[in-house]
Amino acid sequence: MINKNKDLCSTRDTLKKDVDIDIIKFKQEFTIMCTVTFKAITEKNKGNSAKYNELVDEISRNNFHDASGARKLRLWIMTFSRATSLLDESCGALVNAILKLDWTGHDNNLVVIYVMFLANLISSHSDYMPKVLVMLVNHFVFRVDKNGIIPSNLENIHGRVHYALKNIFPMVPSGAEELFGILSRGFPHKSESLPAQVTYLKNLLQLLEYIPCLQGQVLELIFNRIIELDTEVQGKIDEIEDMEDASTKYELSLHSDQGSQSSCASSIYGKSRFNSPTDSYDGDFDYGSEEEALDIEDSAPSIVALDIGEMIEKLDCMIKLVFDYLKWCFDKGTKDERDDLFDILLTIFEENILYTFKSRYIQFIIFWYISLDKSYPRQFLSLLLNKILNDKEPVIIREAASQYIGSFVGRANYLSSTEIRLCIQALLLWTERYIENYEPTLQLPDPQKHMTFYSIVQTLMYIFCFRWKDLREVTGGIPRWCYEVVGYHKVINSSFRPLQVCSKNTSDMFQAIVEALQFMNFEKQYSKRFGIIEQGILNITEYFPFDPFRLKTSQPYIEPIYRDWAGMPDKNQVAMEE
Repeated sequence: MINKNKDLCSTRDTLKKDVDIDIIKFKQEFTIMCTVTFKAITEKNKGNSAKYNELVDEISRNNFHDASGARKLRLWIMTFSRATSLLDESCGALVNAILKLDWTGHDNNLVVIYVMFLANLISSHSDYMPKVLVMLVNHFVFRVDKNGIIPSNLENIHGRVHYALKNIFPMVPSGAEELFGILSRGFPHKSESLPAQVTYLKNLLQLLEYIPCLQGQVLELIFNRIIELDTEVQGKIDEIEDMEDASTKYELSLHSDQGSQSSCASSIYGKSRFNSPTDSYDGDFDYGSEEEALDIEDSAPSIVALDIGEMIEKLDCMIKLVFDYLKWCFDKGTKDERDDLFDILLTIFEENILYTFKSRYIQFIIFWYISLDKSYPRQFLSLLLNKILNDKEPVIIREAASQYIGSFVGRANYLSSTEIRLCIQALLLWTERYIENYEPTLQLPDPQKHMTFYSIVQTLMYIFCFRWKDLREVTGGIPRWCYEVVGYHKVINSSFRPLQVCSKNTSDMFQAIVEALQFMNFEKQYSKRFGIIEQGILNITEYFPFDPFRLKTSQPYIEPIYRDWAGMPDKNQVAMEE
């Protein structure tokens, strides 16, 4: 036993000596490299650039992949950290070479040292901030090697880049606008593959978690890019629904552990039918000009043939990630932070989504967030009502707002009966006043002149079809219509003849439900459509922004809060109630 203990002590002593020798050797090499670096830069400043050019060539070769190379790279980064005060703009070539180094693929110790170098560099020379930011954001772009293989440590790389950004961003107060411009230029063009879109968007949203000052700008950027995809999904409803049914459901989450995220990226790339061969990575980025870097969108062709099926899958995954981010914000945020985010979303809706012609999916992000707080539906309804009832708003905006409010009230199952009735009351009051002002001089229906009126009446009919149960009260066991709906009779049977002008589908359904419920009587001369209107010459546009949401990956967010069409009322049941 004594001999065994002596052997252990001897082994420990030997290991300690080896470690001490290695530390001494490391310090000696570090001292030599510092001397070489300082001398090379000093001589360059005096006009002799030979040693400096050799130094730049050494770093540019980026030959630090094995164990000895990693050790040498660590020494170089420590050396450059010591010399950051000398790395002014005249040393741009050397700084560019350092920024090209493959630092994300090494161990955590080297990553920490490299990030410390970046921090020291920016502290000494803030002019390098744009180049540093471009280098970091470049790592957010999805890449595979020439064999189509995704790096096994892809999510590890992204995590290290976020670590770097989180540490260096606060050092330059003016960095927010600079960073946003780089993020905007780096956003993949809509023609790029599903993995490219998802990878960049995921990193963009994760960045907002520690740089919240960019939340408003970045969310608007994201919404606009999703809108670009959304507007590509045009065509016959049946064909689009077939493509939605044929689309793939992806296992995708903004917040998962790194291992599962990596497999998620591989899964998306493997399942996606639309992978672009241009998403390859040869390991060589150019950080010489931040203006030239990450200019994907500007270099893309202006006219690209896009597959609608591909657009649907991109939209589905991107919307799912935005849902995940908004949920994270709502769950983690204070009441003020939640409300601030709602204000941002409301502004994006008012300034971007509302102006988009017949989008199919993007508006459901707002639809979902509104459901999270009881005060949000009334604010959204107030915004739409103000647009509809404001004579100074353009007709096209009033029509769009009318379509949105009808579809929202019809489909949002989190609305209270009170909110529904107040909305109907406001719309009926406006239409009744409109009739009083214009009916005396009306000869024949004129949809072009009275477009807003017909849009609002069509909305009222649509709401009634979906929410008639919310418009009845039970008093003493007897169901009665609430007073807010009294104006329907006057509006529908007015000389404007809305049943003849509004969408045939909506008008026919409204008449069928009203007759089944015995809600009101129709003036016969106003219930039949003119031949000219029947041919579509004077037909009002039929567009319901919140028609069924069928995107498979993101659907779980919408399904619990969405009201499906309940079908026609049962005449026998209605008779029994009466």
